[in-house]
Amino acid sequence: MQESGYIRKFFLGANTHKGFHSYYEYVVPGIPNRLFILKGGPGTGKSTFLRKIAKEFAEMGYDVELHHCSSDNDSLDGIRIVPFNIAVMDGTAPHTTDPKYPAVVDEIINLGEYWNKENIQKNREAIISCNKELKKLYASSYRFLSAAKEVQDDLEALVGDEYDWTGFSSTVSEYKSSILNSLEPIKKQGKSRHLFHSSINSAGRVDFIENALPKNNTCHYIKAQYHTASTRLLSSLISDLLMKGYDVEVFHQPLDPEIIETIIICELGLVITNDAKLENKAEKIIDLDSLRNKDISKDDNAYIENNYSLFNSLMDEAIVRIQSAKKLHDQLERYYIESMDFKRMSELRSKTLERIKNICL
Repeated sequence: MQESGYIRKFFLGANTHKGFHSYYEYVVPGIPNRLFILKGGPGTGKSTFLRKIAKEFAEMGYDVELHHCSSDNDSLDGIRIVPFNIAVMDGTAPHTTDPKYPAVVDEIINLGEYWNKENIQKNREAIISCNKELKKLYASSYRFLSAAKEVQDDLEALVGDEYDWTGFSSTVSEYKSSILNSLEPIKKQGKSRHLFHSSINSAGRVDFIENALPKNNTCHYIKAQYHTASTRLLSSLISDLLMKGYDVEVFHQPLDPEIIETIIICELGLVITNDAKLENKAEKIIDLDSLRNKDISKDDNAYIENNYSLFNSLMDEAIVRIQSAKKLHDQLERYYIESMDFKRMSELRSKTLERIKNICL
């Protein structure tokens, strides 16, 4: 029996304190062998299209990536067939994508051709109303995320007060040496690929870190409540790894993409993370919390405790609005679903699958 391919899951976009943030340019590392861009509104079956192609290649034994929707875990925005560096992605808003290399790399597949436009027109006013309300809900959620980010910044200031930066430099230097000194330079330019393994979406605060790991991996855990310190360590390490020719996947915090949560060096199978979900899996722990000032005043401790409570409340309010937007989006999809010719869509998917197979095999 054919062994299934390895499947990794993560996000290429996120709801952040500044609105939607896209890393869809990193749908594949470098230039794709081929990129199919799906165009068409809600309810046109893009996610199903993606999922079935990914499933087919995984069952054939090929490794695949599933790129989940930043607002809805159950939907896909893209897939990558890893051995062939071929991707199929949703190219509609908010991650609008157009061909960079038309015909030779990129190709648009227009699913809107399979609509019954006259039926859709019957719901014109309802569709326009839904879209206006969706825009309002997301704008509101981003305001709450912006407020949460301000509280997170205040927490950073309180937690990092009188941080031992001399000890930090020593710890970072020692840790980096333990990794880099034994690595032979690779005669190529190292490249970074930017992603998210966590998301603020209709399911809450979601973390796919365990699904984002490479098949064979070694994990190092950075113990640090202070995001500034862990991000500095990871940023410094990324620069040195790239200089040595190693490719690095950089996973950012969805609330504030300036913060780095995890890096993965796939050529080494090495995962270095600040994500507590992997603490028990870690073969090495870098304790940056030990460099914090332990003599925090009672007042500062009270502020920190209050800030965590306030932060969680603001995040929860943002999520409530995203959940409301999800319900509205589901309603919007129904107007289109009832007007789609899914038989022709299925035929298109089969033809696309065969075309990809012809490219790959």
